[in-house]
Amino acid sequence: MKHLNRMGRFLSKVVFQNIAALITMGILRVLFGPMGWFPNPEIDQITVLMLSYFIPVLFAYTAGRRIGEHRGGLIAAIVMFGVVLGTPPNIPMILPSLIIGPAVGYLIKKMDEWLKHWVPMGFELLLHNVLAGVLAIILTLFSHFWLSALFLHVMDIIHVYIEQLTQTNYLPLIALVIEPGKVLFFNNVINHGILEPLGIYQVQHLGKSILFLLETNPGPGLGLLLAYYFHLKGKEKQNVKSALVIHGMGGIHEVYFSYALMKPIVIIPLILGGMAGNLTFYLLQAGLVATPSPGSIFVLLAMAPKGIHSAVIAGMMASSIISLVCTMFLLSRENIHENDTSAMNSSESVESESMNAIKSIKNIYFVCDAGMGSSAMGAAQLQKKLKQANLEIRVDHYSVDDIPADADLVVSTAHIADRAISSAPQAEHITVRSFSDRSFYQELITRLASQQTKSSAPTNPAGEEWEGFTKEYILLHQKAKDKWEAIEQVGTHLVRMGHVHPPYIEEMKRREQAFSTYLENGVALPHGIDAESDHIRKPGIVIGQYPEGVEFGDGNKAFLVIAIAIKGQRQLAILSQLATIIEQKERIQCLREARTREEIYDRIQKSLATN
Repeated sequence: MKHLNRMGRFLSKVVFQNIAALITMGILRVLFGPMGWFPNPEIDQITVLMLSYFIPVLFAYTAGRRIGEHRGGLIAAIVMFGVVLGTPPNIPMILPSLIIGPAVGYLIKKMDEWLKHWVPMGFELLLHNVLAGVLAIILTLFSHFWLSALFLHVMDIIHVYIEQLTQTNYLPLIALVIEPGKVLFFNNVINHGILEPLGIYQVQHLGKSILFLLETNPGPGLGLLLAYYFHLKGKEKQNVKSALVIHGMGGIHEVYFSYALMKPIVIIPLILGGMAGNLTFYLLQAGLVATPSPGSIFVLLAMAPKGIHSAVIAGMMASSIISLVCTMFLLSRENIHENDTSAMNSSESVESESMNAIKSIKNIYFVCDAGMGSSAMGAAQLQKKLKQANLEIRVDHYSVDDIPADADLVVSTAHIADRAISSAPQAEHITVRSFSDRSFYQELITRLASQQTKSSAPTNPAGEEWEGFTKEYILLHQKAKDKWEAIEQVGTHLVRMGHVHPPYIEEMKRREQAFSTYLENGVALPHGIDAESDHIRKPGIVIGQYPEGVEFGDGNKAFLVIAIAIKGQRQLAILSQLATIIEQKERIQCLREARTREEIYDRIQKSLATN
């Protein structure tokens, strides 16, 4: 099973990397194919040639390159030409290309390793390329005259079985395998490694294929997420709301897998929903002309030929409704609440160090199986939040098996954590249950901001940055109905003390809208969105104590609201000093419980003196 899983991941990556070519071919067929909106035989001939020649050669090159580097891919493409020229153009050699590519790439890799020990110095370039060319001729002739006939016979057999499968009443039962397989993160293997090549073959004969709908149908996942959305409350409800949009509109199905694994019994509604959708697709003769990747509702409809859209919509709705109703029933019996999901969305370090110990982070990489789905979504979210926080850190996404050596921090989901550690043992690793969990990004941004302020702050004495800070800058026993009123209160005091102009308060609110200024241990640090604001008259700090707490989003309550109005590098110094104070829970607890301004003032001065 381990070797089959590895082979499936390899094939799915080969197909996934060329998904743009498949989508291009699909759009051309939707628009100009025999079942398209504007049938045009001349333009449709482009898709025929792509499917018969270009796609098989491209797949062979990609697979060969992954094993034998560029030379392996090049020779694999040449050999594949020999195969496609030896078979009728109406039978696309997609599956054979996924066999020839890795095989030729492996031969070239082994040949290069053997030549390293035998080639005289100075003849490396000549012999490597000449022998590769000779091997290409031998393999091409062998494939053209002998292998092409074998592949043709195999493809005829596969075609017969596909027809039997898609024309029988057993098609809906495929959901018994597909839906649990997806939840166990075999979605790319099932779709890109198995169904997609078979679907491409079927399109050549029927003009559309139902196989493109079996795994990519977002209906079962939509039903499950809707059930959780109606059932949960609080901040977790908002996480599910984000997951709904990402899953349905963005087509990244991995976001609902963690919710299914949290209570494995809900896999049953996913199976029932998948069966309902497959049955509907079968009865209404639905099908697509190319793989809808990512599996977004929009992409599914875009890949549907003229007159098939209603059948595709009906299948998605049927699977969503069945999955929703059954999941709601199970959740009500299981009595799942927000507390049950809090652990699911928590992040944890798989190294000995915790996330609080992150140091010198320059490159952060999100990883998943293919490196282009959920990891791309996670990287995009973090990039956006880093930009809002004015933090310059590189963020990218990769396949779990292709993590660059310069990785400082690797973020992965729990099911591939071991593979991520093996791929990048030098990096700090953090595992998350879901890349859609907003609290994870908030916590990570807080740590990274603390790191950057400590490393970037100038070496001025601590007291110099607090010059002029007196007891009058402390607001004791304050109350506020929400964070906006609290920001208004501390901002107004900055105005009253002559440090800022009134518009600076709106800048503080805009900063809060863009990115929460809540840090940790019950402390929020509101400040202007522009560190060089013209509305700052002179440096100033106001500390507001809120014994009852103020809600700052995502269930975080701030008991100390510290407003700062300081320009440029001096702001970094203040942030660094405050971050050091905030990390000490005992100090913050004392400040929260202080009864007089003098007590708060004295503790602040002692903290600055010790730091």
